[in-house]
Amino acid sequence: MKYLRTSRGHAAAASLLVAASFLAGTVHAADAEQTNPLQFYTGSNNSYAKATLQVEVGLFDQGNSWFGNAREALGEDSDSWWESLIRPGLEGSYFLPNTQEIYGRVDAVQANTGGGLDAAASNAGLGDVSDLRVENAYAGWRSGNLFSSLGENFLDISFGRQQYKVGDGFLLYSYAGSGGDRGAYWIGGRRAAEYAGIVRMKTGGLNVDLVYLENDPISNDSTELGGATVNYTFNDNASLGGGLYTLDSDIDSRDGMNVFDIRGGVKPFAAANGPEALRPLRFDAEYVHEDRDDGFDAGNGWHITTSYQFEQVAWQPTLSYRYASFDENYDTLFYGFADWGSWYQGEIIGEYVLGNSNLDSHMVKLKVQPLEPVAVSLFYYNFTIHDAGDFGVKDDAYADELDLVIDWSVNDHLSLSLVGALAMPDDGATEHTGGDDDWSYVMLYGSIKF
Repeated sequence: MKYLRTSRGHAAAASLLVAASFLAGTVHAADAEQTNPLQFYTGSNNSYAKATLQVEVGLFDQGNSWFGNAREALGEDSDSWWESLIRPGLEGSYFLPNTQEIYGRVDAVQANTGGGLDAAASNAGLGDVSDLRVENAYAGWRSGNLFSSLGENFLDISFGRQQYKVGDGFLLYSYAGSGGDRGAYWIGGRRAAEYAGIVRMKTGGLNVDLVYLENDPISNDSTELGGATVNYTFNDNASLGGGLYTLDSDIDSRDGMNVFDIRGGVKPFAAANGPEALRPLRFDAEYVHEDRDDGFDAGNGWHITTSYQFEQVAWQPTLSYRYASFDENYDTLFYGFADWGSWYQGEIIGEYVLGNSNLDSHMVKLKVQPLEPVAVSLFYYNFTIHDAGDFGVKDDAYADELDLVIDWSVNDHLSLSLVGALAMPDDGATEHTGGDDDWSYVMLYGSIKF
């Protein structure tokens, strides 16, 4: 695994760490005086208005990118680059009688890529990229105690440019393209739909959403989605959900598609009051079926995950295993990053090479917490092509990948992450990319958020 090679990279990394140390101290001092330093209005009934600000920086360096054949695969070498994002905004909430609430948010994103070609070649031919545009711009209303028999905030209606999330982002999470002339491919600050109208209903453990949205892709091929999402939480140990959506799209294979989604999670031994040692065992799964007309084949994608936390062991390690399968007709739609490994599978392969289509993967993850603000995660991935012939290779064995992620939550406002990854090609990757070297990758990421 390489370190940042250039003097500019060393200086940038050092500057980020020095700034983090300084900000850690100053933010702690600010916290002691004021919990929301950018809040400029506070009403007697918990109404508020505040400015918001997020700054993100990523420094990237890699060796033997695209398994040593980046020049042929991308048209030029991709060694190191940087990304940054600045998101200023305004957010507010005003309470009416019966605790009804009107709320809203507007923000803009200034995204930048510089220093070289990113590993996805999204800025090929563009050089350094800088782009400013509105991200979120929405308003909404919550019912408070207006329908008191159904529970507080039974009804929540919102509309405008906003993000709609379902589960852990397997299907619906991010609706706007990043990278290219929009900049910041990895940071991915563009997630809001071009327009979304959402009606949320919640009573007890039942949640029902009605949604209509239009995505905001880099290309001109837009997609509209409408449908319903249902989720029921039985208790802390079990939940079951699903969704039914229909699409109207400029993309022929999406147009008229009906999407069926079912997902759930359970701690069976905790739910059944079983043996104490087995109660932390958890299973999660999701299955998506995409039904198409006009001669297009149906697509299917699914995963099953099992995890166990050793609660009585030092550092409380959590061990997880996941198998995921996506056939060659599966459309990834609007999946996104909810956590490391979900649903960009692998910091090299999943971020830059393969999407969640025509892919089978095994993932083993070990996460420990040596200190309260520090988490360390180790990942192993094995990737195979679901249908090698459809992908254009003879061997379905693609690659193995190891990732190490260290997350440090310095305080409520500042977080840092260090990522190291190594991808080792199998015959399928060599045939696909023309390279047979191990691909190493390191990233330093920092975020300041108010």
